[in-house]
Amino acid sequence: MDPTIAQWRFKVGDQVVSADDHKLGKVCGVLPDAAHPTHLAVEKGKLFRHDYRIPVATVCNYEAGTVHLSVTEREALAAGWEGTA
Repeated sequence: MDPTIAQWRFKVGDQVVSADDHKLGKVCGVLPDAAHPTHLAVEKGKLFRHDYRIPVATVCNYEAGTVHLSVTEREALAAGWEGTA
């Protein structure tokens, strides 16, 4: 695992933001677990909920409860990451 990823401690409730500064949702889980994350389960929407499994490899920065991705909103939505989180 990338040593940078190993030092990040993602938490439920963290905001997820795309490379073009769009809020994509909030972390609702870390898969398979917080000690060895490979994917972030991200919840978008409240009324019509959609869950995404975003690969941790797309995270370029993590600070102050915000996860910054290296992909744009359009790229994230087109990546096929939808699914049960």
